[in-house]
Amino acid sequence: MVFIRLSRLDTLTPDSALRTEVLDRLIDDQVMLVQARKESIEVDRAEVDAAARENIDEVRRRFDTEDEFRAALAAEGLTERTLLQRYSDEVRHRLLAQRLMEKAGLTQAYVSPAEAERFYEENRDTIARQPGLVILAHILVRVRPAEEAVGEAERRMNEVVQLLATGGEFPALARSFSDDRRTAARGGDRGWVAAEDLEPELAAVLAQLQPGQLYPVPTAQGYVLVKLEEKATGRYHFRSILIRVPFTRQDTLRARQRAETIRRQALAGIPFDTLAARHSDDPGTGPAGGFLGELALDGLTPPFDTVVRRLDSGAVSEPVLSEHGFHVLKVLDKQEERLLSYLELQDQIRSYLQQQRFAAKLEQYLARISRQVYIQRFD
Repeated sequence: MVFIRLSRLDTLTPDSALRTEVLDRLIDDQVMLVQARKESIEVDRAEVDAAARENIDEVRRRFDTEDEFRAALAAEGLTERTLLQRYSDEVRHRLLAQRLMEKAGLTQAYVSPAEAERFYEENRDTIARQPGLVILAHILVRVRPAEEAVGEAERRMNEVVQLLATGGEFPALARSFSDDRRTAARGGDRGWVAAEDLEPELAAVLAQLQPGQLYPVPTAQGYVLVKLEEKATGRYHFRSILIRVPFTRQDTLRARQRAETIRRQALAGIPFDTLAARHSDDPGTGPAGGFLGELALDGLTPPFDTVVRRLDSGAVSEPVLSEHGFHVLKVLDKQEERLLSYLELQDQIRSYLQQQRFAAKLEQYLARISRQVYIQRFD
């Protein structure tokens, strides 16, 4: 099943449904093979071998290493030689079926321009609608507390650490000092938490600690002193004391002024990617010039959706406030939603209708030749 899923890039279909589908396909293959023998159809061995080896190479490329590829083979009870034989049989059957269908005229599925245009008119609203897309970059300016507030928080945290060093109990100190009202009454006990549910900075520190050790961690909320109680694979039981760093209206105004200065520099001609690398507080996109990628206009969330819809390609936005701080956005490219014309879609439509017609003719052909073959299914 592993190789079937890899060959189809399918991870969603249940095993039972996949087995039934594969069995149906195997039966159809065998029926076609019997019919090809009746009609004395043959294929070239060299063509079969070349296609089979190409299939194996394609599967091999989907593994990161040769060892992983061979481990997957072993899990299926296969070797590369037996896999090659299996693919050779499949390729041979496929080529025989292709020759048989060509001989039976199944591959000749003509679709007239009038039929294709009628299909377009009947289904235009569903098949021709091209969503609006935008390619965005941004510079994030976080709202940071004043140095005096940071210094006061550091002083309080140092006081807690000193009290612990002189024999203070972590639960008692958490009840007295922690600004996290949810956990302070429990002595700072956070219980068991999965690593993926933690702030990245906390998860990184806890991964390095041993039970009983503690460490202060600067976070967006303030300073968090964590003490690891127990750890398991991907999960941590720990206590924490939060010393919050308060934000003021002046902090917000200061961040907005910084974002406005960056915007003016962008409008003055300084490359946006240079500004992002120099000033953005987003560690994920800053070094890459603030590039966010191609996004669907309908998929943007507030407040970005209304802002971006008003901007043209090349425009730089006013600072936009979100929970992360102020964003200066640049629209690198923008494509509004539109309906594709028939001329733009005619090739895809005709190909789709040809495939539909071919599938119907093949189903009728298989039904006819299957009546000449005895078929028995086994679970």
